Amino acid sequence: MTTICCRTSVYPLETSLAASILTIGQFSPKASAALEAGIPLTWQRFIEEENAFVTVTLTGGIFDISISPSISAFEHHLGKRITAGVYFEISARYAEKVGGEIVQRATVVGCKDSDSSAGLLIARYPSMPMTYDRICHGFQTVLLPGEYQIDEPRAS
Repeated sequence: MTTICCRTSVYPLETSLAASILTIGQFSPKASAALEAGIPLTWQRFIEEENAFVTVTLTGGIFDISISPSISAFEHHLGKRITAGVYFEISARYAEKVGGEIVQRATVVGCKDSDSSAGLLIARYPSMPMTYDRICHGFQTVLLPGEYQIDEPRAS
């Protein structure tokens, strides 16, 4: 299994609404993106300050969001503060509009809850809005400075 942090999915998918929110969020359709009803299915936003991409795919009934280059070790979260902010903000904005659920998946040691965990439920709108205290520990360390240390991953 590939080690990766993080891949986040938002359910349900409303493609036209997602495209509108992504456009407002300064995402652009990926040049090679397939189309569905004239709407691109892959969107990206380049975060120049951190030399990273936030990518969203709109397939299989899921608003799926990821970061590249991939975070494959706990320490890779460092230097991705802006990228993580964009990643979680666009997920939350979209989920709020569709009354959706956000699930974050990670296999990086220190980020996953347990070996059997299917993912971290980080929001369910409208009853449980997203807060950073439910996201993976790696991103808590960069988004909530002072509360967590990057060299102290929690046990999985």
